Amino acid sequence: MEEVGNAADVERMLAEVGGKVRRARVERGMTLERLSESSGISVAHLSRLESGQRQPSLATLLNVAAGLGVSISELVEERPRPGIVVRGSESPFFEVHGSRVQMLTPEAGPLGLSAVRVVFPSGMRQSEHRGVDDPEYHRHEGEEWLFVVSGWLRLTLGLEVVELGPGDAAYFDGMLRHAFDVIGDEDVHMLMVSGPTGADLSKLHHRHENCNEKGEAHGG
Repeated sequence: MEEVGNAADVERMLAEVGGKVRRARVERGMTLERLSESSGISVAHLSRLESGQRQPSLATLLNVAAGLGVSISELVEERPRPGIVVRGSESPFFEVHGSRVQMLTPEAGPLGLSAVRVVFPSGMRQSEHRGVDDPEYHRHEGEEWLFVVSGWLRLTLGLEVVELGPGDAAYFDGMLRHAFDVIGDEDVHMLMVSGPTGADLSKLHHRHENCNEKGEAHGG
């Protein structure tokens, strides 16, 4: 995994504090004298801060924010996390109940978001081995989105059945019982993502720590 993207520049963030303090003060109809009284910071110091002649210390930020009745985050731009690249050639596949699963999000990835690449082998028929009331039938909390990259798939959702081919996608509530059947002689390559409000997809489909790791990544 690689971190990419430039995080916000600290110097620029601090240089913008003065303007944000002034804007917040004016919006509240406060004079420098009144802010000085409520924050405990001298008028001269506040004036230099607002004009950009002085950068605030943490103590000053805390006091000014309290005097304005705002959070520090409103005065200081939050620093974004760097982006992360997951190399497909370096992320191994894991055997999961007859299919191969490759994690595409890092372990410490975005909260509630998980993406995997799944390869269903030709001939796989989940619905033939699981009744609607079978506890092993796929059913879980959260929401799920899938995209078929190649191959043909029969998706069972509750009592409905739909066929999906390359370029087709589906989105459904994970509490709706679902199963996957491969149509034809070609393996199905698919991307699956659990949404921000859903459970961790890597746990929904038997987290790979409990599976047999394949020693190398397989090409798609």
